[in-house]
Amino acid sequence: MKIAFVFTPAWDPHSDGSLQIWNREVTTRLSKFCDVLVYTGMFNHKRHEEVDGVRYRRFSTDFDCWLANRVHSVHKRILRNKILARKGPLVYSDLWYPGYAIKIALDLRKQNCDIVHVYYFPQFANLIKRLNPGLRVILHMHGEWLTQIKFNNLAERLNNLDLVLSCSKFITQSIAAKFPRVANRCRTLPMGLSADASPRGDRQIDPDKPSPRRLLCVGRISPEKGVHVLLDAFELILRRFPDATLTVVGPEWIAAKDEGVDLCLDKDVAASLDPFYVGSYLAQIKQKLSPEAARRVEFAGLVPYGDVPAYYANADIYISPSLYESFGMSVIEAMAAGLLVVAARVRSFEDLISDGKNGLLVAASDPQAIADAVSSLFANAELRESISYAARETVRTQFSWDTICLTLIQIYREVTKTNVPSINQPESVKTTNLTISA
Repeated sequence: MKIAFVFTPAWDPHSDGSLQIWNREVTTRLSKFCDVLVYTGMFNHKRHEEVDGVRYRRFSTDFDCWLANRVHSVHKRILRNKILARKGPLVYSDLWYPGYAIKIALDLRKQNCDIVHVYYFPQFANLIKRLNPGLRVILHMHGEWLTQIKFNNLAERLNNLDLVLSCSKFITQSIAAKFPRVANRCRTLPMGLSADASPRGDRQIDPDKPSPRRLLCVGRISPEKGVHVLLDAFELILRRFPDATLTVVGPEWIAAKDEGVDLCLDKDVAASLDPFYVGSYLAQIKQKLSPEAARRVEFAGLVPYGDVPAYYANADIYISPSLYESFGMSVIEAMAAGLLVVAARVRSFEDLISDGKNGLLVAASDPQAIADAVSSLFANAELRESISYAARETVRTQFSWDTICLTLIQIYREVTKTNVPSINQPESVKTTNLTISA
């Protein structure tokens, strides 16, 4: 079987973003059993080359970048003259890298692929399908765009595709509900993790000893990530555990509110975050810290992906106060390390965490709830042990890369109705809770 993956042209597939990691881990494994190629932009790499058994075919996007700049200039003039309100970001339109998509669609006519696996962009998937009607085309969403954005003729375009994948159950359900004609072609395929990605240290929490109690949060510092809620919770935690410390790993990186928060969150919740979009969010939340909390909070900033496991290994409790996540990669990284996870009760985390079993779920935007959950973990050794074990088992059985690839092979078999080569299931993975049903 021959499979082509179409990577987003704006990102280098060899960097360390979550999509890049997913693509690298999955395509490398699949290349041992299938002929795999990845389409991408140039990014100063060789035009065409093989990396770890995967063939990369790269095309220039110079024309598309020029076009994007021209369209942005026109949009600015239109808005300034109040002639026409802008309908949405360029990335959601047919003017987003059309040259790149056409080059790939035409090249695919020569490649004799069985499946084309397109990340993110329905306009790319639709164009490829129209120019290659005999190809089986899968659209893979790592976010909730399909139910948030007004793509042109989206329902019709999705109906032309062979399958729609998404990274979490709640997104799959949302897509199926909004586009009932493709409901039976919607599947869930989550993010994955290497079994040894986050080794656990040997630290134990003893409530009777004044050893540091180390709290950790990993992710972008942005209003919808709820870091302000976490800091308010930490102030409460310090009243009971003055030896506690908190490390926040990640850069301040805030998307435009109308392209992020306003699409993802309830209107009232989104409106409550408005003050944080004036000036620097990081500066605001740092300024609110009490002197004692400021001494015990470390903002580590942007950390190379390969260095992040050391932070998990040296922590006791992982806290995710995020108000919205399409999946929650850092949560399963923490669970793989056996960390005790306290997370806001948002839909994606409910797919990952069974409250009281492999982690604790608390009300979103509630500092007191976070503080109470942390205190209960510090005080209950038996609960800590059971949650830590269950968390590691969840990742091992549901989110290992081997499990992800097994599920993807099943999906390819379903789409092509052919015998795709099997990937032998590791002895360590006896069962999987991942299914290929919506």
